[in-house]
Amino acid sequence: MTSDDQRDDSSLDPWAPAADAQTPAGAPPAQARPRRRGLFITAIVIFVIGVVFTIIAAAAPFILGRDAPTILYLAAMLSTPVGFLLGLLYAILGSRPPKV
Repeated sequence: MTSDDQRDDSSLDPWAPAADAQTPAGAPPAQARPRRRGLFITAIVIFVIGVVFTIIAAAAPFILGRDAPTILYLAAMLSTPVGFLLGLLYAILGSRPPKV
């Protein structure tokens, strides 16, 4: 099969969008709603919080003149990898085709 293959019957193609009974013929297909958008936003927020805490913990000795509080190190140490792993989970789950 080549990329020039032009089939008229899209029902044989498993990747072709399904024809919706409510969509009139000739109308453009409706945009699919993004899946798992909440997971993506959560991953970004948690990761950014971790990065901000890391920057604050690194700058605290210069600003305070002593070591940074332990809570900054703990927050940076926990939230940055958790946000990164949630981002990986989002990427893995988003790469699978939707169930038909």
